[in-house]
Amino acid sequence: MDDIDLVVTWVDGTDSSWISLRRQYEIDGKSNNSVIFYRDWELMRYWFRGVERNLPWIRKIHFVTWGHLPKWLNISHPKLQIVKHEDYIPSEFCPSFSSHPIELNMHRIKGLSERFIYANDDMFFIGKIEPDYYFKSGLPCDCLCLRPITESCEDGFGHILWNNIACINRNFSMGDCMKENGEKWFSELYPDVVMDLNRTCSAFHNFPGFRDEHLPIPFLKSTFEEVCEKEYRLLRRTSGHKFRSNEDVSVWLMRYWQLVKGEFVPRMPKGIAITVSEPMNVLRDAILSAENPVICLNDSLDEIDFEERSQYIRSLFEIILPEMSSFELY
Repeated sequence: MDDIDLVVTWVDGTDSSWISLRRQYEIDGKSNNSVIFYRDWELMRYWFRGVERNLPWIRKIHFVTWGHLPKWLNISHPKLQIVKHEDYIPSEFCPSFSSHPIELNMHRIKGLSERFIYANDDMFFIGKIEPDYYFKSGLPCDCLCLRPITESCEDGFGHILWNNIACINRNFSMGDCMKENGEKWFSELYPDVVMDLNRTCSAFHNFPGFRDEHLPIPFLKSTFEEVCEKEYRLLRRTSGHKFRSNEDVSVWLMRYWQLVKGEFVPRMPKGIAITVSEPMNVLRDAILSAENPVICLNDSLDEIDFEERSQYIRSLFEIILPEMSSFELY
């Protein structure tokens, strides 16, 4: 197996210097990014513990940050590379307070391997995972599931999904892609619901959209390089936005590009994505379940008791990942 790296993006929403800089770029004190999504749930320890215990085969962790770091982080760890935004994002686009420029330029990270996994800081590896779950024969493992876009454009998210799929349809013919890689569209590994969606949507003239799993994604660095070459203006426009914009594309575009080119090996995802505002018993069952090797805990705009909820979630992680990792100083 070739080297596989892991990229994670992290922000300390309590950093006064970062907050001050962010406010300098806000228009009338507002932006499209709610500050609630920068809350620190103090869970990064468990992110590293999960990687060390369950993904020991990872060659290097690229920890992407504006500049701040957890005080407890062992920055001298041989598997850890600290990557500041200005280390790899072109200087004309810095600083950035949108995840899109940060993610779309990941291929520029110095020393990044051709095969890498991208995980947000709210995605936790809580069960054993073998390398061939993410890569086989040098290709990323994924599920191609067509799904018409139904998201509303009112909050901007729908716009970004449409921008992604418009780019795909501009560069690829769905009919040609299906003919070339039909066995990956209708793999025997897919459940009936995926097969039915793909059969139904295959009658469309253009790609209608894809089902997205909010879980870690395996990527080829060369995919980013190819998209950057063919859609240079589009990616530059997105990278130039300090905050999320309705004109953006997202890192999902890179995943779609791999799927439509057939540069993937079919498999079904393992894991679960839920919000932190779910009932306590739902959070408990999801985190403690042996069936979920990966869990994503999305932040939420719902009103919750943040302190109570964060303490409870940490107590659950202490049950499954109690031992300090070598990435922690204390």
